Amino acid sequence: MAADPHDIPPQQFKLQELHTPSSFEGVLWTLMGIEDARTILHSAPGYYFNVHNNTLQNDWPVELYTSRLQFSSVMRGGEEQLEHAINTVIKQRPAALFVVTAPVTEVNQDDTEGVCERINYPNSLVVRPAIGQTCNEGREAAFRELIKLMDPAAEKRPLSVNLIGPTLSMFNWRADVYELRRMLREIGIEVNSVLSAGASFAEIKRAPAAELNLCMYPYDFGADTAQTMEERFGIPFQADIVPIGFENSLAWLEQVAGHFGLDISDYLANCIANATHFIRSNLVFSASFELSTVLSFENHNTYGLGIAEFFKKEVGIKVPLVCLSNERAAERVAASCEEVLVSPTLDTKKEKFVEYGPNLIFGNFYDQKMASEEGIMNFVVADIPTAGFLASENCPFMGLMGAKYLVQTAVNETVTKLLIDTKGDVAGELSTGSRDWDVQAEEALQKVSHAVPYFVRTFAVKKMHEVSEKMARERGTGVTVDIVREAAEEFTPARFKAKFAAIFDSAELAASDRE
Repeated sequence: MAADPHDIPPQQFKLQELHTPSSFEGVLWTLMGIEDARTILHSAPGYYFNVHNNTLQNDWPVELYTSRLQFSSVMRGGEEQLEHAINTVIKQRPAALFVVTAPVTEVNQDDTEGVCERINYPNSLVVRPAIGQTCNEGREAAFRELIKLMDPAAEKRPLSVNLIGPTLSMFNWRADVYELRRMLREIGIEVNSVLSAGASFAEIKRAPAAELNLCMYPYDFGADTAQTMEERFGIPFQADIVPIGFENSLAWLEQVAGHFGLDISDYLANCIANATHFIRSNLVFSASFELSTVLSFENHNTYGLGIAEFFKKEVGIKVPLVCLSNERAAERVAASCEEVLVSPTLDTKKEKFVEYGPNLIFGNFYDQKMASEEGIMNFVVADIPTAGFLASENCPFMGLMGAKYLVQTAVNETVTKLLIDTKGDVAGELSTGSRDWDVQAEEALQKVSHAVPYFVRTFAVKKMHEVSEKMARERGTGVTVDIVREAAEEFTPARFKAKFAAIFDSAELAASDRE
């Protein structure tokens, strides 16, 4: 007899099964960002819809087209549908046309290049993302394809650079470009081209006119592209300094100025004075040394590395854990944190969030969901996927303004929610609730409150208090030292447990002496 479908238990949905962006998204996000070009995804409508929807969740509106392959097209070949799509799109007279093949068209082996050659539209490219490669490998591959459309005879523009790295769905790229462009302009250097988000095709074509290439996200992608451009066009590049934080941003700018033989010592001095004044402000100086921050940047390794170094070396914010996806970045960031995880599962990350109990987490939407489930409400969205996040030019992570924004965000996100949680009474007396508390239990909880860092004290102690009362109600007793110990062991980060154990041992010894 067939089983009743109503009796079949539903499968549990696991976060680990969520889609990880692949080389196909990486290629598309790189090409779609060129504003006056058009991109056609040679695919079925369902695949097109998923890619376009994901892009719109992470960035401003962009255009993407599809050849609308059907099942029958896959079996017979989809060249006719692709030709129709191209002829429809080129009626708009785009500055360039890009055709990206989806996995299914690699199976049926359509002659995509042959279709484009017959139509012969100028500035056309066919890009075939490699199956099994990462999103960042796809971005790099798309950049290398764009080099084919660059003009090697472009006239050099003195004191100009290219910014290599920004693509759609690269978190906060727009603000980073705006800030780095501002800093460069203030020392007399212009940005010739941005590869590739927000650029026109004319910018891409004239990229060889620059005198220097700057890799914005060298621990993710872009360095191989810069190396190829150096070999082909003779443009040197810089990819060793990550311009995040005051020190590294100024070092980055000084390195660029040195390439052009510019003396910017007065400008640097003014910037240092301004940064020092900001850091010495009361709320920054008093709050930062109490904070601990977990950084989860598996889609943005450069951010994870740069922010960790900045927080530890310049601000005094502790970084117990950094999650990345790049071994090279992980090796370097190890000096700035207690532990590095490379491409951990979501279950592992969740366990680590609980273990370290940070004041604040930087990460993506799923990190935020897991953190909130564990009572960690202080969170900064800083990576994809975002499930919808509006980012403008006003909140960079890179450059001098980015350094200030990172600090003000960390401090404000933590302090504001702390004051809301405590109603402004950070160090007030703890309520003893509705259950009777032993004297030793009250004293132990008070001592525990002083062992917890100031800016998580109220939340942590309130949690122990609530759990202790719940245990006492379930057991029909008052709150004892043993119950408070159980609550502390179950609901506090591992790094505090040794301190708490000494407190409880002392309380039990005192109780024995009284007896």
